[in-house]
Amino acid sequence: MIKKLNVVGGIIKDKTIGNIPFNLDIVKPKGKRNVRTMKPMKKVIGITNHNTANTSPTAGDEKHAEYLQKQENLDKQYVSVHFFVDEDSITQTVPITEITWHAGDGVDGKGNTQTISIEICENGNLEKAIQNAQILNACLIKTYPELKVYKHQDWSGKYCPRKILDIPNGWEDFVNGIYKLVQETPKTAWEREVEEAVNWALENHISDGTRLDDKPTRKELIVMLKRFYDL
Repeated sequence: MIKKLNVVGGIIKDKTIGNIPFNLDIVKPKGKRNVRTMKPMKKVIGITNHNTANTSPTAGDEKHAEYLQKQENLDKQYVSVHFFVDEDSITQTVPITEITWHAGDGVDGKGNTQTISIEICENGNLEKAIQNAQILNACLIKTYPELKVYKHQDWSGKYCPRKILDIPNGWEDFVNGIYKLVQETPKTAWEREVEEAVNWALENHISDGTRLDDKPTRKELIVMLKRFYDL
């Protein structure tokens, strides 16, 4: 089932994501921090999807997590990612609140600095790995509804995620499948109440509907209270 993730300090605390076993293998910072940037993402606009380009039979999510720790220890290659997904599990390697080097658009690029990164493994049942990646994307969007879905190619022009792009209409089907999962998820009683309340505030011009997840300033709160009083 697609549902909101339990995220604490950028770390997912759930044991499963949409019934997919979930592992935590957070890279330990060391030296130059070429994997763990330790730089907070000040703004998050979306999710960037990749393919690992590693077809070795053993190159699943767990082995890729081990690889990243080795890269951090070597202090040579600047490369990092938040999640690896394969046919039977998902592994998180970096807190989703932290910048990762994955999009190829530089130290100030929006891909690197403003998107959550997902690497889809190619070592086994690719169709199942892609489905699992769709579920992870959907759960992230369920948790953070403002997020958009991107491909590596959007940021640097690289032909990636190559296995999805190789399929006719593959990227469009991938994205549509994600939003279908989100839309088919029944809303909780709280979500329905929030939606009704927001619609009421919009209809009565108490709020313009922007920045709904932000804390209001005192000025904004005063204006909203006055608008309510004048109804």
